[in-house]
Amino acid sequence: MKLERWEVIGIVSGAVVILSLLFLTWYSLEQTPGRAQGEDFVCGAGEFDCTGFETFPILRWLLILGALAPLILTYILVRGHELSWPPGEMTMLVGLIAFVLVAYNGILDRPGSGTEETGVELAIGYWVALLATVGIAVAGFLRSKEGQ
Repeated sequence: MKLERWEVIGIVSGAVVILSLLFLTWYSLEQTPGRAQGEDFVCGAGEFDCTGFETFPILRWLLILGALAPLILTYILVRGHELSWPPGEMTMLVGLIAFVLVAYNGILDRPGSGTEETGVELAIGYWVALLATVGIAVAGFLRSKEGQ
C-alpha cells in the first residue's frame, strides 16, 4: 500500500508539533519589577522566553505521543493490519485532544499562578503547535472519510 496525502499531511503536522515543542518559543515573559529581582519566573530563573518542552513537565510527553499518532496510523496501514474502526478516526481524536490541551494552556490558563501569570505572552511556537494539532485532526478526519 502506498501513502495517501492525508497520511503525509498528518506526519508532517506531527513533526511540526514536535519541532515547535522543542525549538520554538511558546511563551515570552514581560520584564516586571518582580522578575527583575529574580522572582516570578515561569521559564526558570533569569529566563524570559521558554519553549513548550521547558514549560510543561507532563504535557510535553502527551503532545509528543499525540504527534506520533499519524506515524503510528501509517505504520498500521502499510503493514495491512485490520482495524475495527475507520482508519484515521483515532488520529483525528488524538489531534483534537492535543488541540484542546494546547489551546487550554495558552488561551484559558497560561503557565504560572498568581503574579507569575501576569505578563506571560504567547509566542510563535505556541501558535505553530496549535495550528499543527489542527493539521493532525483534519488529516485524520479526511483519512477516515476515505475509508480503507
